[in-house]
Amino acid sequence: MKSQYKYYGWQASYFAGKIRGYLNYKGVDYVEKNINMIDMLVTLPKHTGRQAMPALETKQGEWLCDTPLIMAELEERHPQPPVLAEGPVQNFVAELFQNWVDDAWIPVALHSRWSYSENYENLLREEGGKSLLPFAPRVIRNKVTDKAFLQNMARHLPSTGVVPEQLALLEAWTKNLLDLFEIHFGEHGYLLGERPTVADFGLLGPMFGHLNRDPWPKREWLDRRPNLQKWVEKMARGDKASGELLEHDEIPQTLIPVIKIIFTEYMPFMDKTVQDLKGIIAAKQLRSGDKLPRSTGLVELKMMDAQYKRASFSYSLWRMQRTQKIVAQYSQADKECLNAWLSKLGQADFLTVDFGCELKRHGLVAALA
Repeated sequence: MKSQYKYYGWQASYFAGKIRGYLNYKGVDYVEKNINMIDMLVTLPKHTGRQAMPALETKQGEWLCDTPLIMAELEERHPQPPVLAEGPVQNFVAELFQNWVDDAWIPVALHSRWSYSENYENLLREEGGKSLLPFAPRVIRNKVTDKAFLQNMARHLPSTGVVPEQLALLEAWTKNLLDLFEIHFGEHGYLLGERPTVADFGLLGPMFGHLNRDPWPKREWLDRRPNLQKWVEKMARGDKASGELLEHDEIPQTLIPVIKIIFTEYMPFMDKTVQDLKGIIAAKQLRSGDKLPRSTGLVELKMMDAQYKRASFSYSLWRMQRTQKIVAQYSQADKECLNAWLSKLGQADFLTVDFGCELKRHGLVAALA
């Protein structure tokens, strides 16, 4: 391998777009490998333990997967330009925001893609077929792609809440947040100031791979919000930033409405997930090292003034525990600073939230530590 890294991903992928933008911004030496059928069924499971993208292979034969861990590792190897925030509040917000986007925006991405047939017919069938079976005739590619995507997604959409009776709520929620981002990027270059953090790359995932490439959401959502679209495109290219984060560890006022949504909607959803998972652990008498189910089942998630039912994921709790461990490494002064900021938002008890039994990552799921 001539390049320092080989990146396995697709242009259409939610999480591949997140890391591609990161690699472009960092300016690391990498070559992209468009994942084919053999990669998906053999290469990736062999080296990462899962049939999922993205993955990063180093010149030395190491394999990295899971987007927050890929970025954390590469920040150690390539610290410039930095994408971590130094201030305790900004660092916490960036990690929390990344967790929220990686989970809460999955229904948005799936609905905006699979509820509108033009996305598949005009882009994804051809693109996906050429990726999976690059040397096969089109008729074969189409048959394989239709089975891999259409039949598979029909089974999985209901678990994310993408069902007819919830689509109006999901779209209203999405458009409200897109409007908030449009306002924010009219005043700031990035989420926390004038350079990107892990929060920006988290948001890039759904915004690039799905909302600004698929024909329907691009036309109906992103083209109508030029500030947001400009941000998506520069993030995907990896344009270098010339500024810094806000001074004095401040959070932009235009981002506060979004953060309040995370606290008032997503965190109660996490609490319900904890309670459901405790019940599963007790009922199945699971012990240290045992894998947990990927989903605890359908849980009600507050969206605006209504309730949205979708599956919750044990992996998301591992992500929240990871954030708690990052905060645990803060100095006492930094913890006090963060707690004072949280108290202003009515979240004084946030640092002591119980995210359940200690977990460890196991592929696409979590396991008891």
